[in-house]
Amino acid sequence: MNKPVKLFLSGLFFLPIISVPILYIMYLLFLKTNTPDHAFGEIPIPEAPDYALRSNWAGWPGPSNPADRLPSDLPAVPYDSRPAAAFFVHPTTFGSSKNYVQSMNNQEVKTRTDSGSIATQASVFNDCCIVYAPRYRQSGLPYPEDDVGNRVFEIGYTDILNAFLFFLNEIGDDKPFILASHSQGSFHLARLVMEEVSETALVDRLIAVYAIGHRLPNALVEEGLPGIDICQTPIQLGCFISWDSHRGDKTPAELMQGKNEPLWNGTDYSGYKNNSQICVNPITWKTDSEPSKREDHLGAMLTLKGKSLKGDVLSDLVKNDVSAYCRTHKSSNWLMVNADRVERLKSQGIFSFFERNTHGYDYDYFWANIRQNARDRTDEFFFKK
Repeated sequence: MNKPVKLFLSGLFFLPIISVPILYIMYLLFLKTNTPDHAFGEIPIPEAPDYALRSNWAGWPGPSNPADRLPSDLPAVPYDSRPAAAFFVHPTTFGSSKNYVQSMNNQEVKTRTDSGSIATQASVFNDCCIVYAPRYRQSGLPYPEDDVGNRVFEIGYTDILNAFLFFLNEIGDDKPFILASHSQGSFHLARLVMEEVSETALVDRLIAVYAIGHRLPNALVEEGLPGIDICQTPIQLGCFISWDSHRGDKTPAELMQGKNEPLWNGTDYSGYKNNSQICVNPITWKTDSEPSKREDHLGAMLTLKGKSLKGDVLSDLVKNDVSAYCRTHKSSNWLMVNADRVERLKSQGIFSFFERNTHGYDYDYFWANIRQNARDRTDEFFFKK
């Protein structure tokens, strides 16, 4: 065996070993860069948004709504042909050490939110629904802990609550609606459903909840949402959907197993003791461990790879390439995604060596399936009610 080959093989052997300290150092640098260097309240907290102002909505019906963007080969659905409304809470798009929560005047964050999450996630609902997506005083990463964290969470939730009440007033007393979110948005949406929807008359207008990508536990629904079940079929109504995607050929990291994460439980943010998370397969719309068929994959959205997030037209969809199934691993339940995807649907460069949790692609991989399912459930709502 020649020397270059020996060096190459040695590199492959040591890569997993050296990747751990490299990732840890990167994590520490991330914490230092994004953790405020002052005590909470030392610098005034940004003022709460006024939702009567269009500028405080990332998605709003009308011209230049980023939630109306589509791939070039899909026709736009006129507003009067969308029988329902969708309220979408976007994930974390703010990171800064200047304050604990985002200012509503941060134009850079607004642009990143609109061209990223709203254009490529909230847009899945623009077939069935007129999409509303509020801006809010989101927390930066990493989330604060203990009492400071609770106070920061309360700020974000209060904004989401006020936006939701404004949304209900806008759509009137009869229009059915979808609730949807990702990541930090799902953290807040879980509490909103518990406090404002479950056990109220609004359940009768709820098509479904798509609270994606925050490792939400089954206990949230079973203990905290009376009258709302986890979705078990593709057209079940008034039910709760969630999943967290992970690369199928990699074992979830030990540090992500059974951790009691902050989450509203009806009393405080101490979460739930039973943390086995909800997993609804976004291709089959079932909770079992049966892998979906590639031919049932309607299309993935390219967002971080091979395209710009700027402009009004989204990337063409990659179809019949993704398969997924729910897999319980120790105390967790992940949506495992096939690793043998086309290159355009994989992380590129050095990050491909570290890819395990595919959190950033929770919507991307299943964009067209979510879109079709939202329309199917909406049609079922009107057929039944």
